[in-house]
Amino acid sequence: MSSGSRRQSLSRSRRIGRAEPIRKRPTMTAQRRERSLTIHHVTPHFYPEIGGLEESVRRLGVWFVRRGHRVVVHTSSLAVSGNTLPTLDSIDGIEIRRSAPIVRRGYFRTWFRPDLEGADLIHLHGYAVRTNDRVIRTDPGAPVVFSLHHGVRMVHRAASTRVLRAVYDRFVGLPTLRRVDSILVPSRGDVEWLAGHRIPKERVHLVPTPVPDEAFLAGNPAWARSSVGSGRFVLYLGRIHAEKGVDILLETVPSLQKDVQLVYAGPDGGQLGALKARAQQLGIVERVRFLGAVTEDQKKSLLVSCSVLVLPSMFEAQGISVVEAWAQSRPVVVTEVGALPELVRDRETGVLVPFGDPRALAGGIRAVIEHPERGAEMGRRGREVAESFRAGNVFPAVERVYDELT
Repeated sequence: MSSGSRRQSLSRSRRIGRAEPIRKRPTMTAQRRERSLTIHHVTPHFYPEIGGLEESVRRLGVWFVRRGHRVVVHTSSLAVSGNTLPTLDSIDGIEIRRSAPIVRRGYFRTWFRPDLEGADLIHLHGYAVRTNDRVIRTDPGAPVVFSLHHGVRMVHRAASTRVLRAVYDRFVGLPTLRRVDSILVPSRGDVEWLAGHRIPKERVHLVPTPVPDEAFLAGNPAWARSSVGSGRFVLYLGRIHAEKGVDILLETVPSLQKDVQLVYAGPDGGQLGALKARAQQLGIVERVRFLGAVTEDQKKSLLVSCSVLVLPSMFEAQGISVVEAWAQSRPVVVTEVGALPELVRDRETGVLVPFGDPRALAGGIRAVIEHPERGAEMGRRGREVAESFRAGNVFPAVERVYDELT
């Protein structure tokens, strides 16, 4: 079947709500000797923005560039800061094409119209992103892979948001997923959720977000010590956002030993001002540090120096910072939500606590930092688990999915 005929067949099958049977083709390794694929990614934000999804797309793109393929990333030109980024750019051999958003505010600032002409394969990133919904409904003309990233099971604090999400799932999100050729999910819980919503199991692939080999190289503690000091500290890595439970983590500080600091490292997601005000009310300003966004080397410096990494989120589709902490042999305390119970074995590779309970969270932190030998053992076991998340162990699974569709 020619490439054009295959795309027309795929388009027809999407319109009538079924998938064309996957035909066996030569592997991409064999194809690469004949031609390189042009792989187009669509993501709400990308470099120079900082975040788990953005970094995941970059690492995936770099891996396929090194395999001899052309990689193009389409994203919004409107940065989170409100600045407008250049239309054309590149990083690590990846071509970047930025498009102006249809609406320049709030949720819709990432709704844009990518030009996907010439793509051999399209890879969409992020569930509940309206750009992806639109791509699927405008006959993209190439096989489509969809990475959910933050997952389909995400819960929200606000009742109004939960209602809107239920409406979106039923009338937009799930119909989108039923039209794509393959779906990549980071956890078994997502696989089960999709099966329960009539998404064919053969289209769903369990592929976790990996970490690069560099994450396993020992971090240099010098930067962390110059920024935080030489004492013990609890580390949070990620956006300073309400759904990450950052406010609950702050409430634990008064019940921790007086020499223990709390360090937040990550960009502001709307809660920084409130956290600073609350720290003032609690009288713990001197024990809390806000470092903002950090580089990869600075992140490793913090991880290798911290007493424990804490992820107090309301939901996590995977929890990549947990794997990054394990790569540096550090223990973790996480909430028992989303994919985290799949990832962390309680009291073996970390400590699991319920979400929204500052007392339980503080107890989990104390269980690690007051018993450093126990924390060291958790970190050692965690590193063994982290080995399976190396990019070289994960990205070949993505390549096999691409193989089946191109």
